[in-house]
Amino acid sequence: MPNRIYLSLFLGLLLVVVSGCVINVTPQNLIYQSPNVEKLDLTHFQGKAFKDGISVAVKPVTITGVRGNQIRGVQALYHGAKANIVLFGGNASTINKSASKLHRLGSIPANIIWFDYPGAGISDKPKDMNPEFMLQDALAIYDFAVDKLRNDKPMLVHGVELGTAVATHIALQRKPDGLVLEGPVVNLTQLIYDNSPGWTAWLTRYKLSDSLKSVDNAYQVGSYKGPLLLIVGEKDRKTPPKYSEILYRVSPSDNKNLVVVEGAEHNNVLTSPIAVEAYQAFIKSL
Repeated sequence: MPNRIYLSLFLGLLLVVVSGCVINVTPQNLIYQSPNVEKLDLTHFQGKAFKDGISVAVKPVTITGVRGNQIRGVQALYHGAKANIVLFGGNASTINKSASKLHRLGSIPANIIWFDYPGAGISDKPKDMNPEFMLQDALAIYDFAVDKLRNDKPMLVHGVELGTAVATHIALQRKPDGLVLEGPVVNLTQLIYDNSPGWTAWLTRYKLSDSLKSVDNAYQVGSYKGPLLLIVGEKDRKTPPKYSEILYRVSPSDNKNLVVVEGAEHNNVLTSPIAVEAYQAFIKSL
């Protein structure tokens, strides 16, 4: 999640302080929403694939969310794929903006299914931003992927930043072959405080809505016993390595690995050969 998202959140909420220095944080002002529904644009993605000489078949896919809204994404089938990956991106990371991530994962090689969250990018806006409905939609996305990618390759769920909480929820409910958490969060309270301007610490207190307060990725990871790969950039200041270290310690998995990519920041972890090799090794271990 870009720093400007957190800064905008802080400045916007500062205008609606309800008492003293308490700032209410709700799904409506935390979860990114695009100004308008976008049209899918894969020009950049197709250009990258052509430049790298990689054979890939990509097409748009759609499901209907629990609130009747259309949730849209892409399916990318890579030649020689060794795994299937269902991707849940970070906050404000949409398909049109982050097509290079799709290609980097596909280059492992792997088949990818990635949907924009409701109200973000190419997906329709829902009537409300209830996280419970969003999790139900995420489970439907996973079930869709399992149905469409019928093969003998391992099925992985890959979450990025806020998407790691979604991915772990799915892993607990659906038992995929493996779980990959990239730049993961521990809980939302810590994430918000760590990414707020330093001078606000003694001025403000953030009050999370009950639905956000219940997002506890440490508890979820501590309950997940399947194969786990944690990847984080050494210089990631938004979701720093200490978050991944906490999750690694609480994980009861017998097949777990934490990879801190030297020199990498929040958005470029998968550009490192170290991360790609760790991913490939993880797939082989399944």
